[in-house]
Amino acid sequence: MPKRIVFYFIGFVILASLAYYSFNRWKGSREKVDLWTLVPESAVLVLETNNHAALLDHLRETGLWESFSVLPFAQRFEENLASLDSVAPGNQRLSRFLDEKEILTSIHVVGKADVAYVYYVPVASVGEHRFLRTLTEDMSKSTLFEEETRRYQGVLLTDITNTRLGTHFTYFTHHNNIILSPSGVLVEEIVRRLNREEPISIAGELRGTTHLGKPEVYANVFVNYRMLPDFLNLFLKEEVMPEVRYLSSLSQNALLELKLERDKIFLSGFSSPEMLKNSLHQVMQPEKPQPLGVKAYLPSRTALLLHFGLDEIERLGMPRQENKSVYAATVDSLAQSLSEEAAIAYLESASINATPEKVAFAHVADPAATAALLSSLSAQLATARKQPPVTEQHGSYTIQLLNVPELPKHLLGKVFEGFEQCYVVQVDDYLLMAARVVTLRSLLDDIAEENVWGKSVVQKAFLEETLHEANLSIYLNTVNAWYILNRYVEDAERENLLQNASLIKRYSQLSLQFSKVGPQYYTSLLVRSPDRSNSGAGQDVFGVEQTLPFNARLDTRPFPIHNAADRSREVVVQDSAGVLYNITANAQRGWVDSVGASVRGDILEVEMGPDKKLRYLFATAGRIHAINEQGQELVNFPFNMGDSLSIQHLAVFDYENDGNHRLLIDDIMGNLYMYDTRGAALQGWQPRRMDYRLATAPQHLRVGGRDVIVVVLENGYIYALNRQGDAYPGFPISLKSPVTGGIGVNLGADLRRTTLTAVTRYGSVVTFNLQGKVLSREQLHRPSKRAMFDLVPESSNGRSSVIVRQEQGKVTLFDQDLNELFEKRYVTSAPKIVQYFHFGGANRIYAITETGPQKTYLYDSEGNLIGNRVLESSQPVTIYYNEASNNYTLYKVFRNELKQIDFRLPD
Repeated sequence: MPKRIVFYFIGFVILASLAYYSFNRWKGSREKVDLWTLVPESAVLVLETNNHAALLDHLRETGLWESFSVLPFAQRFEENLASLDSVAPGNQRLSRFLDEKEILTSIHVVGKADVAYVYYVPVASVGEHRFLRTLTEDMSKSTLFEEETRRYQGVLLTDITNTRLGTHFTYFTHHNNIILSPSGVLVEEIVRRLNREEPISIAGELRGTTHLGKPEVYANVFVNYRMLPDFLNLFLKEEVMPEVRYLSSLSQNALLELKLERDKIFLSGFSSPEMLKNSLHQVMQPEKPQPLGVKAYLPSRTALLLHFGLDEIERLGMPRQENKSVYAATVDSLAQSLSEEAAIAYLESASINATPEKVAFAHVADPAATAALLSSLSAQLATARKQPPVTEQHGSYTIQLLNVPELPKHLLGKVFEGFEQCYVVQVDDYLLMAARVVTLRSLLDDIAEENVWGKSVVQKAFLEETLHEANLSIYLNTVNAWYILNRYVEDAERENLLQNASLIKRYSQLSLQFSKVGPQYYTSLLVRSPDRSNSGAGQDVFGVEQTLPFNARLDTRPFPIHNAADRSREVVVQDSAGVLYNITANAQRGWVDSVGASVRGDILEVEMGPDKKLRYLFATAGRIHAINEQGQELVNFPFNMGDSLSIQHLAVFDYENDGNHRLLIDDIMGNLYMYDTRGAALQGWQPRRMDYRLATAPQHLRVGGRDVIVVVLENGYIYALNRQGDAYPGFPISLKSPVTGGIGVNLGADLRRTTLTAVTRYGSVVTFNLQGKVLSREQLHRPSKRAMFDLVPESSNGRSSVIVRQEQGKVTLFDQDLNELFEKRYVTSAPKIVQYFHFGGANRIYAITETGPQKTYLYDSEGNLIGNRVLESSQPVTIYYNEASNNYTLYKVFRNELKQIDFRLPD
């Protein structure tokens, strides 16, 4: 009897223990886990989604899926999903299993060289458990998958390998959740996190905010700004990372809602400020956000803009570096005169190898007081360095050289570094600073011509959708920034960048903004494809055509000029009788001038006289002409050079920008003659004899206060001359081959840092500086001895160029990085006239004219024939671009007709 009692007692204890164990297992499995507590702190981004079918449907409706589905990571995901579906039980599919679950996806940097994902998927019902169990059993039986299990810190991990795709992932289950990742290292990190006591959510106090219940919100997106630089460093070169790290220190983390619209991705929410010492937030200590007032001065060719809006903008320069110079107090006073806004704009580059131009902008509270401080600083620098102040007049603005190294950094902090020297100009209540004077000249021209954000229809539409006031705004135009992105992306990632070029350029407008609201920053990220409503989609590429007939044959191209009164864009043509005709913007005849001889070279526009009105200068074989807006010769003109002299080119420049213009001509013998506007011959130029005929018009450069006249001879010799016609040390240099094309110029701070590029007829690309030192020689592929090369500068401003190779009717174009753009074949073998027009961003047009059949072909930036139409044209064409209407206007001549044709580029 006692033995039986003992036996029953032992059995009861065992059953009770099993029941208790089973109950605890059941209770533990039913215990709801906050998946956010499982996410490692190394996560850069975390996405929380709960309606994946609706998200995918919306992506398809808006056209976003068409763009994203071609990306490699999306294709790999679909392939893996299809592989799993192939062994799934019955008709069940993973997409159905995953739909309407609150799934987390975290993104991490692994091993400082790769990106990995972790998926956190809840398993909510018995049916879902059964589906997963059957799926794993079928995977273990399938030859498509290999399965291994192992224990790590008491947790069973399963490693799955897809033998067909060569991919693998690791997973484990935890309290009715499955955690899986292609990275076993990350899975092990999560296991270690689980074994800690009470792991906390990576989102911290932001976790209490969820956006998933709102209409049209498809995901919560958590951003870990502390890890963001490591993520971006996978793609960007180290030289740009100091700025990235500093800008990332404004905030610690953020939780944003994701909305999708047609051609638009929008994230918004709140970011927690970064409280660590010396963070950008601690430096700025912002209160009231500020509007983007500087948009009235930002050129349309801006690629990247960093804009700061603060009541005390001088805080950006804190803590100030110790400066014991005699001008230190003036620099400090100048910093204190700045208010509310500061920005740095990186401008569009023409080449991967070109360092991007940048301009610093700062708003001033009292323009008169700031002007006085600038004058005082200029005088102090001149006294300290025993050099006269360097100033330059550009229109109504005075550009000053304030040779304080890193002056913008002294004024506005480390984001504004990279200015070895500083040219400054004050425009209204803004201070503009650049390292090169040519940058400011071009910027002032853009402002005068209203090629700025504040006047751009496309840009204004974009800015309307962004925050109107912010403390920090980052704007990126991926089309304008294309060469900059290529320059600073890691070499290993450039292939991916190029493969996704169409997607990146399509969504070309990006803004990231932070605006202080209470203790946090309201944050907005907008990625947008520009509105194409004015692009002419679905319409004919070519639109209105207007024809003007003339009595005689037209013998010149339509020369581009501006109206002297309203600066509207016009043209001038000349007929076979030597008569010049002005054609206005509305295709009406304007002034007429019977010159009686053919124009040599181009018609130049110059502001002359006390009224600074626009005048038109040009040369014929034996004369120099200067006419007013009525087609009448100015006083002292024309200059008669004599019958024995045959002019090739005319160049006009103003050394001091004081209206004292010099007129420089060259003849067919290679002699140079220079005159002032009164007709007086200048010493050293009567003539300045060259050894050979000039390949192109002389070019005047202003470099570090010096005047340089660059002369390129057809025999391959290049001279750099001073005002007196004397060669600078190191010149002439020989390219060792003939030259017939133009020359590319990259102006620097001095002669050593100013580089020029020439291309010989045989395809040698030579880069040298103005000290006469050859920096590089590269040989383009020359298929045969018949292949000849030229460098063709951009037609409207010459800031960029292309290289052209012609061979037996075949024309090949190369960009400035010597990459082939496209190649075309033509019937005739005669040399073609190649023109290159670049109006910013992707607005590139190449015009190739066959002189025999008198046909002109227009190509877009991809080398596609625009409108599948060939134009009848006997001369080079002129093309204007209207940014507001996204419309081009072309002028061409054929026989005795001038045509004005409007057209658009297709999407």
